[in-house]
Amino acid sequence: MTDKKPEINEDYYEQPPYRPPTEGYSLLLRVTRNCSWNKCEFCRMYPGTKLEIRSVEEVKNDIRAMKKHADEIKAYAWKTGNGSNIGMVARANGVHWLNEGDVKNVFIADSNSVIIKTEDLAEIVRYLYETFPTIERVTSYARGKTLAKKSLEELKMLREAGLTRLHVGLETGDAELLKIIQKGATPEEMILGGKKALEAGFELSEYVMPGLGGREMWEQHARGSAHVLNEVNPHFIRLRTLFVPEDTPLHDRYESGQFTRQTTEALLREVRLLVELLNVDSEFIASDHIANRYMWGIDGIPSKDKERMLSQIDGLIEEAKRSGEQYPVYLGL
Repeated sequence: MTDKKPEINEDYYEQPPYRPPTEGYSLLLRVTRNCSWNKCEFCRMYPGTKLEIRSVEEVKNDIRAMKKHADEIKAYAWKTGNGSNIGMVARANGVHWLNEGDVKNVFIADSNSVIIKTEDLAEIVRYLYETFPTIERVTSYARGKTLAKKSLEELKMLREAGLTRLHVGLETGDAELLKIIQKGATPEEMILGGKKALEAGFELSEYVMPGLGGREMWEQHARGSAHVLNEVNPHFIRLRTLFVPEDTPLHDRYESGQFTRQTTEALLREVRLLVELLNVDSEFIASDHIANRYMWGIDGIPSKDKERMLSQIDGLIEEAKRSGEQYPVYLGL
């Protein structure tokens, strides 16, 4: 980790390169740069970079600059007779986080910003609420292993400061596959981290990656993932279908024949097994990302909707057979 000396500019705030789809209309606050782990073999989000921790002073300056920007947009809207349509004026000027004149949601970036000193992140979150009193939700990415290492008291401090939801990339719950993809965590750590986050009072969103085990390990991937999710019982389970980016170790395994991609039909059978094995009250969500377009309509709560969800997947399997589509098309979104 490195601390980068802040370059303070009261009119400038830094924007992160990535955020979850659900944070499309959130104010994006960059607390760290890059990823604290950055070794997952399927990922190319932060190539050749190391974690940089921005100082509390630098981040607070960004928050003040955002507030100044918001106030300028509001003033312009009223000046031009659009005071009742501030959100529209903001969006027309590329500012999607000023919802109807108020900041409601904030996403803290980059990857795994909860790794920084707990007191520093709590101070930043509290300052967010002081600056934007209309905030209703503050979320962040978090590694399961980082959550496992944080004390329950530290996590409670962050929750009490106003951090409300954590997005965790489980990817798979299978121990062997976690090692192969170099996730840097075990199923036991994923379970511990998830349970501690819930005990601290967070909303928890866990991400699973259909296709990650390939044709060779798909069943243990589904079974291991179901086991971890059943143990944790997060608020949300979100699917992110695997694609095989070039310039990644996974692509090298694919090219050498060590990894075989799942067909569309096989992916659906894999997801079907996962759903069949789930015993959770979580919201199971596939329709929030274009990567999952081949399985629209299966969203639900497995403990209540499992029969309907499985029937929907069965229909999609038959459709995949009829269409002859071999692999889902990735549109780069």
